[in-house]
Amino acid sequence: MNQLEDQVTANGRLPLASDATMHPLLVGAAAKLPPINVFRALANAPSLAKDFMQYFARLFEPLELDARTERLIVLLTGNLSGCEYVWRQNVVVARSLGVTTEQIAALQRGYRQATCFTAAQQAAFEFAHEAIEKVAVGNAAYESAARHFSARALTEILYVVGSYMFLSRLIRSGGVPLDERPAEVPADLFQ
Repeated sequence: MNQLEDQVTANGRLPLASDATMHPLLVGAAAKLPPINVFRALANAPSLAKDFMQYFARLFEPLELDARTERLIVLLTGNLSGCEYVWRQNVVVARSLGVTTEQIAALQRGYRQATCFTAAQQAAFEFAHEAIEKVAVGNAAYESAARHFSARALTEILYVVGSYMFLSRLIRSGGVPLDERPAEVPADLFQ
């Protein structure tokens, strides 16, 4: 019997890996990540999971893009992807970074231009929104974002959007169930 078969989702499609299967995948930078259901589902492809989790853990290391804006973009991506799992888990992460309840509520309602966001955040949201919805960001959104962000930070936004679009699709297509409660954010995760 495959180790992944030892725990199958109640209403999901993809089986969830056991702690024994997860242990060798959560090494190095990924050791800071909690073994939540989405990571358990990623373990179905062990040929890719370990490297992806190493990469994914690096998204929590300091980027040129400030951590609050980065996490707001994660919430935007989860919301636009219709992925409750990404939304719910990342509300916890966003709050740990000082993102306000007002900002979270505004994004949940789709108010990307709300006054609780800075002009830079609003430009980042439009850039990310077009990357998600249209694939190619139009000139106006690109130029607006480029007034606030360097080429490096714009590229980081695209990494974040692409990574969470992938996770949203894995979660929704694989029927990955919500964790009993969102994982707490390890104190040293963003260091």
